[in-house]
Amino acid sequence: MKLVFVEAIGSKVSSVGFGCASLGSRIGVRKGLETLERAYEAGITWYDVAPSYGDGMAESIWGEFASRKRDSVYVCTKVGMRPPKTSATMRVLKPLSRIAIATVPALKRYASRVRPTPFKVPLSAELIRSSVEESLRRLRTDYVDVLALHRPTAEELVREDIIRTVERVVQDGKARAISVAGDLEAGMTALDEALPYRFVQIANTPLEPNLGKLKERARGHKTFVTHGSFSGLDRIVETLNAQKEILAALGDLGYRGSPTDVAVAFLADYAFATNSAGVTLVSMFKKEHLDFNLLRLKNHPTPERLDAIAAALAMGVKD
Repeated sequence: MKLVFVEAIGSKVSSVGFGCASLGSRIGVRKGLETLERAYEAGITWYDVAPSYGDGMAESIWGEFASRKRDSVYVCTKVGMRPPKTSATMRVLKPLSRIAIATVPALKRYASRVRPTPFKVPLSAELIRSSVEESLRRLRTDYVDVLALHRPTAEELVREDIIRTVERVVQDGKARAISVAGDLEAGMTALDEALPYRFVQIANTPLEPNLGKLKERARGHKTFVTHGSFSGLDRIVETLNAQKEILAALGDLGYRGSPTDVAVAFLADYAFATNSAGVTLVSMFKKEHLDFNLLRLKNHPTPERLDAIAAALAMGVKD
């Protein structure tokens, strides 16, 4: 497993992180624990959770997984998003829906349409303090490695009460570092060296190259955590089917298989290459997904080698 040194916490962590957004909702407790253990055995040490993930269950499941290995794993949790309210009927039906989707995978698309979604709550000093305490209890730990403000506005990031509160969280030993997990505007704001944010977590794909924009502006050392590596896959596959010259160019770079196979491999390589010094979050609840990501991690294409293809894909999608 490739490791990267994270200056803000003074530790080396796996460059591939486990994104736990579905842990507890689409993925049940038993399967979730199995997949977390499998990833850990493969060398994954960075895990990304939030109070809103998994219909509010992700932190508790991760806490059970990490209860006997806390010193060898790293966790980022968040504050700012609440899980959806789930009725008693929905809680009863959730295991049945997992079985139905496992039997008929095509049902997943319809289930996602009716699933209630997390919602943002305004940040405040009291919210941060109470959310941290609740997260620590669910995670079964007395500290998190990173606390991220979840989808904050730029205005929230510079508010004095919020700055003082997150600094106090670190001073009290409840978090080793503070992060921002949000959009490009929030990420740009967080790069201000006068602010206490040591990480930026952001979506990054060839169609949404946010990381490159952040790196152009960053002056000091920041750790970047990226996610959403495979979003836009369908649009990219459509472009490859319509513009065979781009598919041929990818073939010249060694990508083989169907347009979907080529697109998935390219997106993984792009994600790992553009954030080679940081952590790339992926979902790995299936063994084949874990194996695939670890295999692509062994590839070493330079970002420059991929940039021309990325630009062509972006233009193709716009057309």
